[in-house]
Amino acid sequence: MGLVQRSVLHSTLIGAVFAASTAVMAGEEPMMCAVNETNACTKGEKCTRGAASDINMPLLMKISPGEKEILSLAEDGTRRVSKIKNSATDVDNRFVVYQGVEQGGAWSVVVDTKNGAMTVSIAAGDTDAYVLYGACSRSILKP
Repeated sequence: MGLVQRSVLHSTLIGAVFAASTAVMAGEEPMMCAVNETNACTKGEKCTRGAASDINMPLLMKISPGEKEILSLAEDGTRRVSKIKNSATDVDNRFVVYQGVEQGGAWSVVVDTKNGAMTVSIAAGDTDAYVLYGACSRSILKP
C-alpha cells in the first residue's frame, strides 16, 4: 500500500479551517485552524511536500478543548472526530499541546498562543509520518 493510500486511513487524525493572524489563548474555547503545507514521509523513502489534499489529509479542523475533541473536514466533505487524550501548556503558556491516539498511530497538535501558528505531527504505524503546518484562530468563531 502506497503512502497516499495509507494516508487515507490516517486522515481521521487531523484536519484544519481558516488561517488567521489573531493570537490563540490557552483555554476551553474552540478554535478553527487551516493547514497550508504538509510533509508526508515513509520509512526509507524521501518525504513529499505539498497541500493537505495531496495526501488526503483534512483541510479544516475545529479544536474544542472543552469537549476534548477535534472535528476535521476533508476536501471531499468527509467529517471525522478525534478525541483529545491529553492537553498541556508550556511553563510560559506560549504553546498549547493537544495529543491523541487512534488507528494505530499517535498525533500531536502544537499551537503558538502569540501568533496562532500550528504544527501537527502524526506517527502512523511503524512506517509513515506526517507533519502539517498552519494557523489557528478563536476570533473566527465569534459573532
